[in-house]
Amino acid sequence: MDLVVREAREAELDRIGALTAEVYEADGLAGPEYVQVLRDARARWESPATTLLVAFDDGAEEPEDLLGTVVYAAPGSPWQDLATGAEAEFRMLATAAPARGRGVGESLVRACIDRAKLAGAPRLVLSTGPQHVAAHRLYGRLGFTRVPERDWAPTTDLMLRAYVLEL
Repeated sequence: MDLVVREAREAELDRIGALTAEVYEADGLAGPEYVQVLRDARARWESPATTLLVAFDDGAEEPEDLLGTVVYAAPGSPWQDLATGAEAEFRMLATAAPARGRGVGESLVRACIDRAKLAGAPRLVLSTGPQHVAAHRLYGRLGFTRVPERDWAPTTDLMLRAYVLEL
């Protein structure tokens, strides 16, 4: 079945927040405070220069059919953590457990790449946890380069790895 990636709709926000929180909690990347941020998809959806993308099987339209989601943060987005200047960033990439291995994450990342290119961004950046080995392989396959000098720690017990794609 083909995947469709598109901008999120208001009726999907609760499911997007729940899925994102589930994925990050399962991966050990979200304490109680961050879980609340992850659950609040509306805050991301309403933010300027921010696009909430979703992936569904072609023809599926119900929130419970959601396969994955990602936040695309253009310059000026309050959701940028790593990006500087005219760089674009994506974050909060989450794929539902039953949909893993189907190319959902790759489709969402490619949608972010396409948006960044269309906007004329010089680079697309992201940060990820060290335990996301499959994601690291995906980023490398798509042309992202590890940039350790941009690694950062959102909390004292979590160091995130930075990746950059030159556009």
